[in-house]
Amino acid sequence: MGLMALNRLISRQREQKQKRNRGRIEANNGWLASSLAKRNRSPCQQDVNSHGGKKVRYPGPDLPEDIWRHIHFLLPMQDAARAACISQSFRSSWKCYPNLTFTNETMCSKEDLCKRTTGSNVIRDYNNKIDHVLRNHSGAGVKKLRLEYYVIPHDAEPYHHLTSWLQIAVTPGIEQLHLTLSPRDATFNFPCMLLSEICHGSIQYLHLANLDLHPTFQLGLRTLKTLHLYNVHITGDELGCLLSHSFALAHLRLQYCHDIIRLEIPCLLQRLRFLEVLECSLEVLEINAPNISRFRLMDFNVQLSFGKSRKMKNLMLNNSCGISYAIDNLPSCAPKVETLTIHSSYEVINAPVASSKFRHLKILIIYLLGLHSHRDYDYLSLVSLFDASPLLEKFVLFVSPVQSKYDWFEGDLSSLRQMSEHRHHNLKNVKISGFCPQKSMVELARHILENATSLECLTLDTTPISYRCSGDILDRKCPPLETAYIRDAYKSILAVRTYIEGKVNSTVKLNLLGPCSRCYAL
Repeated sequence: MGLMALNRLISRQREQKQKRNRGRIEANNGWLASSLAKRNRSPCQQDVNSHGGKKVRYPGPDLPEDIWRHIHFLLPMQDAARAACISQSFRSSWKCYPNLTFTNETMCSKEDLCKRTTGSNVIRDYNNKIDHVLRNHSGAGVKKLRLEYYVIPHDAEPYHHLTSWLQIAVTPGIEQLHLTLSPRDATFNFPCMLLSEICHGSIQYLHLANLDLHPTFQLGLRTLKTLHLYNVHITGDELGCLLSHSFALAHLRLQYCHDIIRLEIPCLLQRLRFLEVLECSLEVLEINAPNISRFRLMDFNVQLSFGKSRKMKNLMLNNSCGISYAIDNLPSCAPKVETLTIHSSYEVINAPVASSKFRHLKILIIYLLGLHSHRDYDYLSLVSLFDASPLLEKFVLFVSPVQSKYDWFEGDLSSLRQMSEHRHHNLKNVKISGFCPQKSMVELARHILENATSLECLTLDTTPISYRCSGDILDRKCPPLETAYIRDAYKSILAVRTYIEGKVNSTVKLNLLGPCSRCYAL
């Protein structure tokens, strides 16, 4: 084929392709015109907004009203309210909008956020906006209500608005109720009749903060799955009324509920999996719910009884002498625990020798915190916990800055104790944060390197901080650290290289962490 013939063939193919493309464009334009004509006939196009008497049209696809309503309900509340202002169809569905969120972020301007608890006028304007929204809502169809209520200082009737709002929004069918009052010393008595008569057959999530709750009868919240009480004035017996028929409850969190002195978690809570009791001034806690797998306790000097609860796998304790308590009590009352976190504010000189084993424990995390920790604590005694945990894979020790004020070891290596008869065959990952060359801590690190036969990684962080900045995030910084601690950290690095580094096997990765060069400078 000659060159001219080849060019003619290519030119003809190009023309045919262009002709086909023009045909597609014309067909699409015809379809688009037809579609627009149909949408112009849609009832939704008749929605108008009045601007100086002029009607503004908003075309939309020809969809059934229930689909439009579903789309409207998917919008965040602020966007849904704006749509209701410009559309009669959306204005109708707004009256039963299901997710009502009244917080500073949704109801206040950015300039007012910083003044939300100080200015009476700001709070009054905030309350008026909420009142306007709810007065235009029918109350029907509400599924979720999140409300942050601020009391106007020196108001003669501080809770008048709140009571009326709850009567409007808490209706049959509501699934989530999140109510927070400010200030913390608010004295609003939550109306228990709302729970027992209106939403007892639908409520699944209940979060109450900074108020009084005094049920005197069984509420019968049979659908309740999550209950969070924060700084709520309620007694143990009253909480029993609240829980008496909560057979679906899976997560119970109590924090700063100081009126509860004695608490029993009944065995009827068969579905309860996660229990948190945080700083509630408890004296006695008895747990009989049989299927709890995660338990967090942050309280001091609590008489703890696990009763019939034997499936606990994740346990966090915050207590004075927490290590000693765990060794003496947990193997028998929580025999299946796999992750154990201990926050201890004070410990005796040595960890006691465990009389029984943590046969399922795989992760052990210990925080030694507070001003009252013993100056001469023997870290090497923690080996008794390793011996009692044959399946232990990960160990983390966090030591507060106060703990690091020891006489540092400087001397002959032959004076260091060895416990070579102890072997830890499953221990793979160890981290000590707040490491300092106190003698028993050096001994613990050397013992792990010598006797953890499966060790893969040892991290020694010489700074007592809980997190570090990320190098690729310019505006994030490490927590503040005093100059004295920075100097001590550099001394600790030298001690690691002198007394510990030589013990590191070729199969073990040693991570030696010092002060962040970007955030700290001497």
